[in-house]
Amino acid sequence: MLKIENLSASISGKKIIDNINITLNAGECLLITGQNGSGKSTLLHTIMGRPDIEAEGKIRLNDIMLSNLPCHARSREGVFMFHQTPPEITGVNTMTLLNEINKVNDNKYTRGNLISQANDLFLHLGLPTDWSKRQFNVGASGGERKKNELAQIELFDGKLLLLDEPDSGLEQTSRRYIFELIDRTCGRGGIVLLVSHDKDIQSKYSNILELKNGSSLR
Repeated sequence: MLKIENLSASISGKKIIDNINITLNAGECLLITGQNGSGKSTLLHTIMGRPDIEAEGKIRLNDIMLSNLPCHARSREGVFMFHQTPPEITGVNTMTLLNEINKVNDNKYTRGNLISQANDLFLHLGLPTDWSKRQFNVGASGGERKKNELAQIELFDGKLLLLDEPDSGLEQTSRRYIFELIDRTCGRGGIVLLVSHDKDIQSKYSNILELKNGSSLR
C-alpha cells in the first residue's frame, strides 16, 4: 500500500505541492493529470525524495516510512523514477551501472544472466546492439533514453513506479510496451503513478488525480 498524507512541497521557498493525500492498494495505477505547471512532475520527484525539494507530510510504502529516507534509500526500497528527460552519466557504461543496481537488489541475477537478460531487452526495445557497452545515455536520443529506463524497470521489478510522461518521444510499439509494463507491475502487486498528456493513455485509466496549482481537484 502507498499512503501519502498532507504532502506539501516547495522549491527555493516557492510552494509547488499543497496538501496532497493519496491512498493506493497493491496492484493499483493512478493517473495524474493537469495543465503544465500544475505540479505533476514535482509530486513524483517529491515522492522520490529529490534533495532540493523541501517536503512536509508523510509518505509510506507498505511498512516503510519513505518520507524519513533520502533519495537513494527510497530507491533501495523499490521506488523507481522514470524521468521525463533521463540523465546521462559520463564515464560509466550501461552494463556497469546495471551491475551496481543488481548488487543493491541482493544480486537478483548472476553477472552472466544479467548481461544476457539486459541484451535481450535492449534488442527487444530496438536499442543499438552495442548499447550495454556505451556510456550511460551519452549521445542517446530522447527515445533511446526512455527505452533504457524501460529496460531498468523490467529488469529490477520496482515496487512503486513513478512514470513521468514515459510515452513522449516513443514510437507506437514502445508505447504499447509501456501499457504492458504497467499491467505486469500491477499484476505482481506493484503500484504505479503515471503522468501523461496523451488522450489515448488517459482513456485507459479511471483512477485519476487531477492537479491545479499543486492542489487536488479530484
